[in-house]
Amino acid sequence: MRGEAWREDLPGGEIWLGDVARAARALGARSAEDYARIAALLGMGGLPAEPPRPGPEPARSDAPGWQAPAREEDPERPQPDADPSVFGQSDRPACSETVTVLVPVDERPRSPHRWTTPTLPRPRGRDQAGRRPPHLPLLAPRSTAALLTMVLSRVTHEGELDVERATEELAHARPLTAIPRLPLPTLRHGVQILADTSGAMEPFARDVEDVIGHIRALAGVAGTQVLRFADVPVRGAGPGSRATWQRPYRPPRPGARVLILSDLGAGGPVLNPWRATEQEWRATIDTIRQRGCAPVALVPLPQRYWPRWARGLLPMLSWDRGTTVGMALGTRP
Repeated sequence: MRGEAWREDLPGGEIWLGDVARAARALGARSAEDYARIAALLGMGGLPAEPPRPGPEPARSDAPGWQAPAREEDPERPQPDADPSVFGQSDRPACSETVTVLVPVDERPRSPHRWTTPTLPRPRGRDQAGRRPPHLPLLAPRSTAALLTMVLSRVTHEGELDVERATEELAHARPLTAIPRLPLPTLRHGVQILADTSGAMEPFARDVEDVIGHIRALAGVAGTQVLRFADVPVRGAGPGSRATWQRPYRPPRPGARVLILSDLGAGGPVLNPWRATEQEWRATIDTIRQRGCAPVALVPLPQRYWPRWARGLLPMLSWDRGTTVGMALGTRP
């Protein structure tokens, strides 16, 4: 039969309402009996319908498909059982085969996956402090003390007796009005450190503290004054937080050496609105020299990045591992 051929073409053997509609359209079904028989042949709606009883012929429509005519039903009259030949109205199951119920079996855990690389350590909590990496200072540890002594000391003729000069004066029969002595570098006049705390010097914060510790060991705690500032000292400087800064900046007593730990405005972001200007630094250096003190700067940048205006303004030394004591000799006043 043609209906059996349609059933064999269906994928997987499952019947849907769309399959009934396709078969009815292909076979040109018009009546309810035709639809019921097609559904029964395809496995839906129970057994095939019995031959139609004699009666009036159902209305046909010219449009594809079919609509069942509305029937008037008496609510007091008991309704007969639905016709098993019409699909969707049969209480009997479409298939008489026994349905097999699947029973779950025991679950097996997945085998752990082994990665080729070790996992990262667990993140530390907020209460656990991280281990600080070892500090590598910018200056060579072996020559730091000698280099800072060369930079900060003042040369005075207070050393041992200058035998050659005294002999020459006596040989020319000239009286010795003063005892000639050899030149001696000294730090007894004291040192003032101006430490820059701006954003550009933040990467060198540990190096700044390292230099301050070495100077205190050389000149003594009483002979070392540490003032902190941001960008330029004339905007304010003090020994602690910004609340302790005084404006204007006050230089030390005459004869002291002033060490400036700063990049002199050469580092940091290009569009830094707080960058120090040339006029501000010139005013700072003039204030130091008018007090009778000698300024010197340690700059943590190569010489090619130094400001041009600062090279002739004050002695500067590159703050780097390659800096030697011989290079620091030229910073003496």
